Amino acid sequence: MSFRVIILLVTVTLVFADQPFGKITLPLGKVDVQNSLKDAWKRAKPNQLVFEGNIIRTLQKSRCEITLTGGGKIRIGEQSELVLNQVSVKPMLKNFSANLKKGNIWVSAKAAFGEKKNISVRTPTAVAAIRGTKFRAKAGEDESSVLVYDGKVDVNQAKSVIERRKEMRKS
Repeated sequence: MSFRVIILLVTVTLVFADQPFGKITLPLGKVDVQNSLKDAWKRAKPNQLVFEGNIIRTLQKSRCEITLTGGGKIRIGEQSELVLNQVSVKPMLKNFSANLKKGNIWVSAKAAFGEKKNISVRTPTAVAAIRGTKFRAKAGEDESSVLVYDGKVDVNQAKSVIERRKEMRKS
């Protein structure tokens, strides 16, 4: 293998190894980021990069906007907690997955011509998967809601909710 090929492989590996989920473009009020469940909460800063595994929480009278890698935005409402599960950004294909533990978010992710952009947001009771659209999701303990502003959103019950209902019917 030539030296140039090795350098190219190392560069490609580094670029795709630790892709940012996006960056915090507008933290308003008290917005905290936790790198993992073991780490302490730290105050979010404008233009701070966020990665898979990060948890973002907003306190009372606080909000946050994240600009996604490759385009699109997620706005997190007050008293919310969002876990950034997975990101995969490749040319013409962008996949994002997050878990809204509580509170509400607004998502806008239009796909460019020929591009595929998939964003799924899991709440305790449902999963919303979008294909280039705008929507709002709210996570409650017993139920979730999804409002679609533009485009198409697939909403399914979370697997745990389906299993609980089956158990209740058997009893």
